Amino acid sequence: MARPWERHPIDLGTTIAGIRFPFCAMNAAGAWSSTAGELRALARSVTGAIVLKSATLHPFIHPQYRSLHNPGYDKLLPLVRELAAQAPCPVVASIAGATADEYANLARAFAEAGAAMIEANLADPWVAATLAPWEDRDVLRGLLAKLAASAPARVAVKLPERIGIPYRALGAALAEARISVVITPNDFAGLEKLRLEAGTGLELIAAGGIQSGYDVARALSKGARAVQVGSALLAEGPGIFARLAHEMRVARGERGE
Repeated sequence: MARPWERHPIDLGTTIAGIRFPFCAMNAAGAWSSTAGELRALARSVTGAIVLKSATLHPFIHPQYRSLHNPGYDKLLPLVRELAAQAPCPVVASIAGATADEYANLARAFAEAGAAMIEANLADPWVAATLAPWEDRDVLRGLLAKLAASAPARVAVKLPERIGIPYRALGAALAEARISVVITPNDFAGLEKLRLEAGTGLELIAAGGIQSGYDVARALSKGARAVQVGSALLAEGPGIFARLAHEMRVARGERGE
């Protein structure tokens, strides 16, 4: 039996779609990711990934869709190159578009700049009002196929709180496009029901509802590979990731200093 001082630290990392994340918690798109300074602060923290604020093809300002305001993807590419070269964790680029071609062009540009994963944001109300991927299964299937074919990086699909198609149909569309990563709300309908009904093979990231290391562990126990942190990160700052990691290690029996 190993002596206490010989124990190795508990590994809190995870692997999703073949990408190694040093910690199983990361920021949610739009949380502590609106400026270069915020993103660089994330890079200095122990977050598992740096998730960019959702970007569109052109600068976006709209009074009805303020959560999607952004300067346009091209303004973010130099920062992605910097973070991909210097940060100790993967960069995840979140994208939103009004057409499948816009998603494909954004995914390609961010992947070529160094993003390890592309988060296709299908949860934003503007996407629902324009592309409307949840109203027509053929639109969804076409979008997923174009994303998978165009992006030289892994693709993740971010779901809204409720989708307009059965989870089984979503699972079939994802499998057809060979996309396995889904970012889903951290609740029963979003996480547990999706895991049960969409079929095997999905790698789930639970978004929201994370305040403590216990919350992270609970989401993992329900089938998530990782979590995204939003409101708690905004309230506490990037230091929250060190706290979450500490609480998880203590809960698993690793002694703290």
